[in-house]
Amino acid sequence: MRKGYNLARVQVQQTIAELKEDGQQQAKFVPYDQLASYQFKNRDSLRIMGRVREMLIPELIPLRNQRMLASKFAFFRGSVELMDYDLVHGTNTGLPAIICGDAHIGNFGFFASPERQLLFDLNDFDEAGINFWEWDLKRLLVSILLAGENNGFDADKLAKLLLKTSKEYRKGLQNVFEISALDRYYPKHSINQLITVVDDDDNRELLQKIIAKAQEHNSEQVVAKFTETDKMGRTFFKENAPKSVRPKNAVIKQLTKQFAQYRATVRPDVALLLSSYHFTDVIRHSVGVGSFGTLCYLILLTNIDGSHLVLQVKEALPARKLRATNHASLTLELEASQGQRIIDCQKILQSASDPFLGYFQTQNKSFYVRQFRDMKESIDLTKLNWQQFKTYVKTCALILANAHSQSPRSAAILGYVAAGKAFDEAIATWAKSYVQQVSADYAVFQNEFGKAQG
Repeated sequence: MRKGYNLARVQVQQTIAELKEDGQQQAKFVPYDQLASYQFKNRDSLRIMGRVREMLIPELIPLRNQRMLASKFAFFRGSVELMDYDLVHGTNTGLPAIICGDAHIGNFGFFASPERQLLFDLNDFDEAGINFWEWDLKRLLVSILLAGENNGFDADKLAKLLLKTSKEYRKGLQNVFEISALDRYYPKHSINQLITVVDDDDNRELLQKIIAKAQEHNSEQVVAKFTETDKMGRTFFKENAPKSVRPKNAVIKQLTKQFAQYRATVRPDVALLLSSYHFTDVIRHSVGVGSFGTLCYLILLTNIDGSHLVLQVKEALPARKLRATNHASLTLELEASQGQRIIDCQKILQSASDPFLGYFQTQNKSFYVRQFRDMKESIDLTKLNWQQFKTYVKTCALILANAHSQSPRSAAILGYVAAGKAFDEAIATWAKSYVQQVSADYAVFQNEFGKAQG
């Protein structure tokens, strides 16, 4: 069995000033004009995507295709393997960090901290791992163009917004390195903090609505919406094929057996809490766009006091990017399981995380576990006006900067971007060029699968 990330092996001896100097020197070795350049690729996008499709549940693929055909942005969300392929085969800064791996603007959202505060942060880590930091920023900027285009926003305004977003990312890095390492580690991106900094009534009203809606989301609300009770008083999940399907008894038995392994990966206090819950029901329930089609289950647990807890168990597929070979001092051993990779990275990158995060591994599959819909809420990007959209994406940039700052050598990133506006222009140029690649790939996808959906 492969060993997991051995973070105890990481020890940084350089000072912040020395790391910044390293980044500045790296900017001379990989100048901005190289970072800005993207050469259009005539690669077989369907073949690359086919490698992922082979790992998905066959009967869910048509519905997955339908979701991806909805818009160019939806396609972009569901085809991260294409951009990963292009990033691996392109220029990189040579500065690794622990990254989200899929930091488009739809992968930020609201959720509850262990202290029951509503936070805003990155919320998807299926592609997380050690790779070059700018891959996250590039994916963020491309998603801004695609989502903005989908909303009908002016192209020139979006181009300017890319520059402002990159600037916010740089400012975010600058700010976190003006405080201590412990203060960088402890930040809480609470919604109450966001309300105090938004600059207009529309944004404040939007956040207030999110607070009200998120507070309604908990396990009891899930039970009320997704389950029914028979004449014998037994509670079970409703079926809604093909999205929600009752698994075979063998699968239920296996999940029940693996629950002990999962409990061994959570905090001791959570493991003890789980001892008073018992299995009530399980259903296969597929969600999202990018991960739609992977194995995903909801487990209904009932406490000895009659209350409920709903956990989501998601299959952890191998990260779809081809791993870079030179990770400098951050080169670590491979994961014991993909679920561990995802959970470890989530805990590092988020300001606070779900206390029920854990993972387990069967003979040939890996899974991670989290609470389902516990005060979780996302923003419907299609309903944002221009002012709200600008505020949202700049907030995402600040969150991303803070996440990257958790990597011990991340001050080198600050050194690399030190030229300021020149860096912003370079990374924005790359993003605008890459949108043409996404458009071409989307057209190929439409031609291949659009008729089947008609």
